[in-house]
Amino acid sequence: MDFVEIEDDRVIVVEAKHGRAPSTSEHQWRDHALAYEAWPAEVAQVGLYMAMLRELGLPADEARIYYRASRSTTTIAWSPQLETFLHAVVRRAGEVNQHGTPPAPLKDSPKCPGCSLHGVCLPDEHHALLDQAPALRRLPIANEERSFVHVASPGATVRKDGEGLRIVDREGEETRVLTKDVAHLSVFGPVQVTTPALHHLLRRGIAVSHHSSGGELLGLSSPPATRNVGMRRAQYRCADDPERCVVVARGLVVAKIRNQRTVLRRQLRQRDQLDEAPRLAIEDAIERMQVSQRWAERSTTLDVLRGHEGEAAARYFGVLPHVLPSPWDQHFDGRSRRPPRDRVNAMLSFAYTLLTRETIAAATRVGLDPMLGFFHSMIPGRPALALDLIEPFRPAWSDTAVLRLLANSGIEPSEFTETAAGVFMTESGRRKLIAAHERRAREETTHPRFGYRMAYRRMLELEVRVLGKYLLDEIPDYTPIWTR
Repeated sequence: MDFVEIEDDRVIVVEAKHGRAPSTSEHQWRDHALAYEAWPAEVAQVGLYMAMLRELGLPADEARIYYRASRSTTTIAWSPQLETFLHAVVRRAGEVNQHGTPPAPLKDSPKCPGCSLHGVCLPDEHHALLDQAPALRRLPIANEERSFVHVASPGATVRKDGEGLRIVDREGEETRVLTKDVAHLSVFGPVQVTTPALHHLLRRGIAVSHHSSGGELLGLSSPPATRNVGMRRAQYRCADDPERCVVVARGLVVAKIRNQRTVLRRQLRQRDQLDEAPRLAIEDAIERMQVSQRWAERSTTLDVLRGHEGEAAARYFGVLPHVLPSPWDQHFDGRSRRPPRDRVNAMLSFAYTLLTRETIAAATRVGLDPMLGFFHSMIPGRPALALDLIEPFRPAWSDTAVLRLLANSGIEPSEFTETAAGVFMTESGRRKLIAAHERRAREETTHPRFGYRMAYRRMLELEVRVLGKYLLDEIPDYTPIWTR
């Protein structure tokens, strides 16, 4: 219940709604006439609240529904007619519950646009994938309006402050954010999150990711796992089926190679002054990567697939220095990791860590186990599924964010630290790369299969949900996204 008001010996249920009150007080639900300026579903909601309180012995004889959009209040009084209506609602709910889960989302139903769960059910996208045709309608899925908060200052403290968080850095400077505006909290290095703040976030379904100063993901504090046990059981069955593992892995690898080739083609178009030798080298790499892509499409085992993926990656990173601006082309000599041996690799590793964190959160929301994958080998403590799912997004999201940051002189070579253990970004460098990652996450693009625009962060969750549909046998094929 939103509120319970107590006036003398009366208990009043108060419910607040964002929408408008109906313009008429004459409604019909099955055989029941409802003479209230409120929608039937909301009359049932507050009526059942009153019934629960009355069963506990409280004198709940009245409910009020406040509609914010129309700034009006409707009063619902307890009556024999209301009680009869509530009994009918409960009986109907029991009948509907006996029907079980519908076999598939509704097709072209007028109910879908007004449903708050169409972003989970994906009715139009579901049938577009089944029919291998564009969606009949466009039901744009809302992007995440809340912010992803990153705390990268060593020695900072995150405290609970009423219905918000207060972040205090080591110099004493304070920043306050409202909890309702936070989608995720990431802390890097020695940052303290107080127990009350952590409990406050978990109660509201907000996860906290813990990273080392270098960006390595150490762990995730998140609310209890989703109740979608059926999704996880389907994932485990698929992981035990070698043929289905190859289907998922093949789609991810092919999409990754396609997106890598797209990144190189875009860089060629944007760098008109590129010398002939580097241009020819990039064009040759794009053609050879296409051959690797075609072989990957025909692969029937994971080992063969890994070979073609590695060959394409070697060609991709081999020509990447040609598209880097000076002096960054001197700071990259092929892909290196754990630890990164140069500045560009340090940026790529940090960007991939941020993307892995995004994917773990998305997989958890959908109901999948981020530790059990289909392409990457399963090692204790390794989020194999998250590493699988980021493959198509590495070039389209992380690599693009890094290349743009370098092209716009958004980071300096001095913002790195070289040690015997490798090259790492300083605090200011991490802040700049986090900002570049967030800009790319919020950037909207047209989905190549469904035809409407959405942010990359929302597209990532959509792809996880599409994989879930394949695991549940709701769609016959799995084809990850590729950029144009």
